[in-house]
Amino acid sequence: MNIIRSILLYAQSLLLAVLPTTGYVEGVVGQPQSFLPSQAQSNIERTISSLIYRGIFKYDIYGAIVPDLADTWSISEDGLVYTIKLKDNQYWSNGKKITADDLIYTSYTSPDLAYISTDKIDDLTVRFTLPNKYAPFLSLLVVGIVPVDHEEKGNPLNPVSSNDFRVAQIERSGEYIDRVTLVTTSDEYLIKKLTFRFYPNTEELMTAAKLGEIDGFVSENACCGDIENFTDYRYPVQGVYHSLYFNLRNEKLTDVELRRKMEKVVSVEDLVADRGIPVQGPISRSFFTDKSLVFDNYDKDFRDDLEGLEIEIKVPDEKIHTNLAETIAGIWRDKLNLKVSIKKENPETFVSDIIETRDFEMILYGQEIGRDPDRYVVWHSTQKEAPNLNISGFEQIRADRALEEGRNELNNAERVKHYNEFQRVIDEQVPAIFLYHPYIHHYVSKYISGVGQKYTFTYRDRFLDFNNWKKVSTN
Repeated sequence: MNIIRSILLYAQSLLLAVLPTTGYVEGVVGQPQSFLPSQAQSNIERTISSLIYRGIFKYDIYGAIVPDLADTWSISEDGLVYTIKLKDNQYWSNGKKITADDLIYTSYTSPDLAYISTDKIDDLTVRFTLPNKYAPFLSLLVVGIVPVDHEEKGNPLNPVSSNDFRVAQIERSGEYIDRVTLVTTSDEYLIKKLTFRFYPNTEELMTAAKLGEIDGFVSENACCGDIENFTDYRYPVQGVYHSLYFNLRNEKLTDVELRRKMEKVVSVEDLVADRGIPVQGPISRSFFTDKSLVFDNYDKDFRDDLEGLEIEIKVPDEKIHTNLAETIAGIWRDKLNLKVSIKKENPETFVSDIIETRDFEMILYGQEIGRDPDRYVVWHSTQKEAPNLNISGFEQIRADRALEEGRNELNNAERVKHYNEFQRVIDEQVPAIFLYHPYIHHYVSKYISGVGQKYTFTYRDRFLDFNNWKKVSTN
């Protein structure tokens, strides 16, 4: 029966892909390499991966963790053992059943799960045993599950999949991919065909939009006022925060009073209004955000004379970043009499040349963070050496202890206490000036309805409500 089911699904998917049925076409710059969850790197690869793979858990439209493949789960009293039972009768697109073996294989291939002991209890049940308590563990189980041996034997661009959508067709021009078409047979969707059309550069993408070749595209900038028939659905990407980081290894920047003065004259809300939404400290816009803190310490009347002090800001050489750096430098020159220079660096090598070498006094940089409030990897003192992610070199015993306790505590009420302490220390010490979560501009054809508001933590979250989208007839 599974073989017959697989053949019927394949035939139906192929027909949906090749017939001129109603679909949505999104334009993308670049070329995809892999949609496998452990290999997907670019935003479009991660987007497609999320559309074709299911995890044990998933995030809903409000950003909460809910079960996906999981039927039941339990956590041992010591917080070290998680037992997950899968829903029965869940299938891959090739008709095979999703089993505990697939969970174990995925754990071995996933960088976040590889260190965790896994045991098969039965065909649908897996036991995960952690070396230490780790409160955010369930968030790691959002990763897409792949079939056994698929990384070694599967096609990374046309893989066996499990979610509502599957890759039905890949069109090429020589060695380049022109289109990847996903289809669904689920009755939940009004649009059953989702095509990603690839372009070599932004100019050709814009031309395609003007010609009506595509129904949507994503831009980091508000770029398209001259393109008719598109609506700009502007969403903040809350999984990234852009900040000015002080390199606390540099002797001139170890004075916390200097850092406070530099923070006090920067009106974050005014500076970032057209770029994104202001960051609310290191745990921003979360249930765990300490609302008692003042996140914008701007004082319009504050001035000081710091003549003789020179500061250099390194910034990726992209207009959106260099303009902001120049504006902030101008404020510091005017209100603090600081001598500030801007050094523009190659965006392609910014991480390897500047961040990993810690070769900066200050940098303007966008850092990724997780949905869980755990900030150990970006702020704990043990993470300050490259290639770890505590790029400012921040080191404070109270913050370290709070971060350690926060990730070891399963009770949310107690976690709040620890993370409030951590946020207070960051607020006191000012290792960075937090700026904004960037907007993405999702330009969608005015002939597509049903695009609504949702909690957008990543770029791929723009499709969270795709089941509500509908293509309006142009006749």
